[in-house]
Amino acid sequence: MNSKEKGKKKRLRKPSFFIYYILGPIVILWLKTMLKIKRNKLKIKGPSLIIAPHRSYYDFLTIPYLIYPTRSHIVATTYWYRNKYLKFLLNITGTIPKDQYRNDVRSILRIANYLKLGRNVMMFPEGQLSTYGRPLPLPKGLDKLILKYKPNVYFINPNGTYLFSPKWNNTPGKGRIDASLELLIDKDELDTITNEEINNRLSNAFKKNDDLLYMREHPEYKYLRKNKAKGLDIVLMKCPNCSSIMPFKTDKLNLTCESCGFSLDFEIDSYRFKDTSKFKDLKDLFDYDLNEFHKEIENGLVLEDEAKFSYFENITEIPLFSGKVRMDSEKLTIISNDDESLNITIPHEKVINYTIALGKSFEVPIAEKTYKIYPKDGKHSIFYWNYIAYLKEKKS
Repeated sequence: MNSKEKGKKKRLRKPSFFIYYILGPIVILWLKTMLKIKRNKLKIKGPSLIIAPHRSYYDFLTIPYLIYPTRSHIVATTYWYRNKYLKFLLNITGTIPKDQYRNDVRSILRIANYLKLGRNVMMFPEGQLSTYGRPLPLPKGLDKLILKYKPNVYFINPNGTYLFSPKWNNTPGKGRIDASLELLIDKDELDTITNEEINNRLSNAFKKNDDLLYMREHPEYKYLRKNKAKGLDIVLMKCPNCSSIMPFKTDKLNLTCESCGFSLDFEIDSYRFKDTSKFKDLKDLFDYDLNEFHKEIENGLVLEDEAKFSYFENITEIPLFSGKVRMDSEKLTIISNDDESLNITIPHEKVINYTIALGKSFEVPIAEKTYKIYPKDGKHSIFYWNYIAYLKEKKS
């Protein structure tokens, strides 16, 4: 090995021994106080690409635990690198930064280099947390990465992580995870397997993970949280009784429409409702809410909000201007209050998906840059996120 190769190998630090094997047991002890965890034991053979659904704010703890003591380099969105303290922690743990829903050559090269060194890489290919606990569309290109660098591909199916800590309520509760680890693609197959077969296996694997359906199939499992309804006011788009927009307030286990008084109460140990005459459980309520919104899209829905805009240079957010955001079935338009020559039109075909900070903002990543949009009423961000998700799902 020449000096250049040695220097390159030195720069590609391994996942932190201290964090995995000194702090790791403390984390595992905490997880075991909160969760009943069932997992099969399948030995990881490297170099490997380990993929998993992204359902909980605590996936960075629960998913590595499911393959413990195997270490891996985790691919994380550059969103987390915007915090300088978190950036430092991510760097010392050998984490790989990746731009969400953009072609990130630097990230691909780092993944490739780690695989060439015989290391394991873990990623969440859906690119963001699932708001509804169900699969998100997979970005294109993962099949090409797998065929080019020929790792073993493992899939972790962690049923229950969304119910432990969903996107709209990031405080951890108590519950159960039933996890399975499977060898999805053996590297010895990669000389003969097709891109289509790889994509089919990936898609079918992710379809197995729908946590609210999983809860319905296992009514004996308990999920406890004092403020179980907290956060649903920034997700549920319309009252099913009076059709008011974003009308709910929450209190512990209760949801109440502030316009008409329509009310739902969760059972204390599940996401089922006490009175099932209208909705059986949270899955029922989510399905209704989304179906009603999809009907509006099919009827030509146009969204419009006053908003502030910014964009990112690497991880630095730069203010743009204030104005209006408008969205229809063909495009999203950023409209300046002061100068129409500054208006920006983004056709939907240029976008893989939006990302969302529930109740605050959403981001539109395209090849040139990522735009961040702050609607005057931050709750309205969910409309734009669900709109693009529906359009992409129809085309997939």
